[in-house]
Amino acid sequence: MHHVPTAGPHAGPDSGSGRRDAFAPLLHDPLAALFREHDRDGSGTHGVPTAGAPEPVTVYDDGIPRVNLGSNNYLGLAGDPRVVEAAVEAVRRYGTSTSGSRVLNGTTRLHLQLEEELADHYGVEAAVLTSSGVNANVALLSTACGPGDALLVDAHAHASVHAGAAASRGTVVRFRHNSVDSLARRLARLDPEAGAVVVVDGVYSMTGETAPLAAIADLCAGYGARLVVDEAHGLGVLGEHGRGAAEATGALDRVDAVTIAFSKSLASVGGAVLTSHAVADGIRASAVPYVFSAANEPAGVGAALAALRILRAEPERRTRLQENGLKLRIELSVAGTPPLPGSGAVIAVPTGSEEATVAAWRAAYEAGVYCNAVAYPAVPRGKGVLRLSVMATHTPEQLQAAAGSVAAAVLGTREAEGTNRRDGALAVA
Repeated sequence: MHHVPTAGPHAGPDSGSGRRDAFAPLLHDPLAALFREHDRDGSGTHGVPTAGAPEPVTVYDDGIPRVNLGSNNYLGLAGDPRVVEAAVEAVRRYGTSTSGSRVLNGTTRLHLQLEEELADHYGVEAAVLTSSGVNANVALLSTACGPGDALLVDAHAHASVHAGAAASRGTVVRFRHNSVDSLARRLARLDPEAGAVVVVDGVYSMTGETAPLAAIADLCAGYGARLVVDEAHGLGVLGEHGRGAAEATGALDRVDAVTIAFSKSLASVGGAVLTSHAVADGIRASAVPYVFSAANEPAGVGAALAALRILRAEPERRTRLQENGLKLRIELSVAGTPPLPGSGAVIAVPTGSEEATVAAWRAAYEAGVYCNAVAYPAVPRGKGVLRLSVMATHTPEQLQAAAGSVAAAVLGTREAEGTNRRDGALAVA
């Protein structure tokens, strides 16, 4: 492998050639530089290692237990003994790896069983497993649309939605976040003969907002557009049967494809596309993440299948999750830090600037609460949040104590910022 210098005007395999270094966007990425700076000064908020399963109280690598409000383990199944045993049994029977793609040697009876039960849960004809939730979106959207067609994507949709759309042969058109009017204007401008796919998240992962799916489905029907909903954060959380925001809004039977991730409510890693037989066959025939990727490892499939069965058999978990979400929202509001509107398991507390977000995260972490610091580019500049996510297995006492710590961290940071601004103004004066 070539030695790749990390700096210099002509950093690259041959620094004397005068050729621009094609790795420059990586070597000089401003966000990477910011992460390094945060790590150097001890304020890093990313990649915090744990020393155990993502339980309501998780032990972190420094040996300190903290209330975990930064995990997507919504139903609390990632450490459930039944799910763990299912993963272990799958490894005993099928080994640690499929060692091949689904189209070659990577399909097991376990993969087929999970696809069958996912399709049955959603009431659709077929499910296609992928190695991640990211690949579910890429597999579907990269194979949808031909030249001259359009993919209309909510501006705040998952990054994998935008990546999958960009890989399509169609033209990507963004519309304003959660704006039915913005979507309508863009649909109206399309060539009447062009194919159209509208893509949204059911629940937006950084803020917890839900999409106005009933109105979007009406619009798609009126314009003859296909509708795709990413339910990564809705599965197991919303809807009478835990099918997500599309079910909760009554729009599920008008959705052409649903994508999901196993890493949230299904206590595993992987993803799936839920759709018709014909669309599923097209994905299996031509989608790169399906045809050329190793099939999901047996342990993950076994865990996801066990978690899906628990999700369906124990609706009380979803009830507790909703109660916990409401409890945390109320406690945060009472403490003076009301979160952004939402109804899912994701709860976002506004912090403002990137500096304020990092400082608030650090204060909460030191007070015994782990959450997620979310700043640009995941959200617009100056619109940072502390992203909290509840589990069905959190206790009311844990949530009350954690809300107090988070609120104190956010309010303390706001007060410090206000003092600094006043001091700065006085110095200038």
